[in-house]
Amino acid sequence: MGRRGFTLIEVLVSVLLVSVALVGVMGGIRAISLADIKAQKADLLQKLAFQRMNELVVEAQTNAAEDSGDFTEQGYPDIAWTADIQPDSEVANVSYVTVTASQGEVSQSLSGLIYARPTQGSGQP
Repeated sequence: MGRRGFTLIEVLVSVLLVSVALVGVMGGIRAISLADIKAQKADLLQKLAFQRMNELVVEAQTNAAEDSGDFTEQGYPDIAWTADIQPDSEVANVSYVTVTASQGEVSQSLSGLIYARPTQGSGQP
């Protein structure tokens, strides 16, 4: 007698193959989501470091630059920053600055040169 249809073994094998494929796809989606979260955090830290670098440029003109703090005023109290300010030995009034914004184990750094205008009466032209 010629019966049409699938056997129980064929159905079980098909379900198993589809399950394995779904697990792989879901793992890939999870990996992409984690990578996106990491990229967004790195982008935020880079933007905050850039913002702090710009503030240091302004503060350098008044000689009131701090070397560490956090971003509580911007709404990120859990993100800290540090600034490493090294005077350039070859050029007067120029400093090499590295600003690092960090949140837990993740950090982003930004480096650049800052020129501080000489103050009046400093003996320099």
